[in-house]
Amino acid sequence: MDVTLLRLEDYVAPGETFYVGRRTETVRFRGRLHTHDDFAELTWIEYGALLHVVEGSRRLLETGDLVFIRPDHVHLFRPVPGRSFAQVSISFPNETLTALQARYFADDDWPWSAGGPPVTHRLDGVRLQRLTELTSVLASGPNGRLQLERFLLELLCDLVARPAGNDLPTWLTEAITRLSDDPAALADGAAGLARLAGRSREHVNRVVQAGTGRTATELINQVRLSRAAALLRMTDRPIASVAADCGFPSLSHFYRLFNDRYHATPRRYRTASTVSGLRPHGTGEQEPASAPYPVVNN
Repeated sequence: MDVTLLRLEDYVAPGETFYVGRRTETVRFRGRLHTHDDFAELTWIEYGALLHVVEGSRRLLETGDLVFIRPDHVHLFRPVPGRSFAQVSISFPNETLTALQARYFADDDWPWSAGGPPVTHRLDGVRLQRLTELTSVLASGPNGRLQLERFLLELLCDLVARPAGNDLPTWLTEAITRLSDDPAALADGAAGLARLAGRSREHVNRVVQAGTGRTATELINQVRLSRAAALLRMTDRPIASVAADCGFPSLSHFYRLFNDRYHATPRRYRTASTVSGLRPHGTGEQEPASAPYPVVNN
């Protein structure tokens, strides 16, 4: 089968940097095998399904699948009989990839890394909605490099960046990211993380132990405490409410773990974190009298 070589200038007007396009099942098409001369591509499925044929293999893309396509990939898309779909694609110059990778990424963290099939992430509903919002801003604003890099950096940072120092698979790091924004899953602990990851609790615990040297419960408590610290810094919610929202039904247990990590009680941490000594409006709370640890001054 012949391979068509596509160029970015075929899609953008003079002076423009990138191209944003969207198509649905209402547009009849049969994909042609192609590669890119001077541009990379992001594409994702808003809803429904499409078939992605790339490097001789086939993959069914479904709602939330986000694909990082390198310039050298040889691929095509085809509709799935009987399935509706909406596909969004963004095409942009190779030099943008080179600049962002050099500034921010190591080779093993770079989603457009050389070799192999395209990296694909499955976004949950919250992150798919966030991507839709970012794309709307990109498509409606100036078509320049500044706007493109802002979009890409927000995407990479908010949606797919892996926590530094973790040797964990993508499916697990994405589940951990979703965990921090899901009070119900935080309350369920290891069972909640396993549910978000779509794996068994035992399997998740083995992978966490191998990748971090900690148990899943220890990792989840770190996520809980990070969320609690952010809520203490940025809100005036009662400490008991913060603890419960972060999956700590026992307030004394929350105080003990928080003090171990931050070397301060939640109240002292909140006071020390306020700007110019201006603390959030008082909640009228007292430190638990039964807290079995000393108060540590920072």
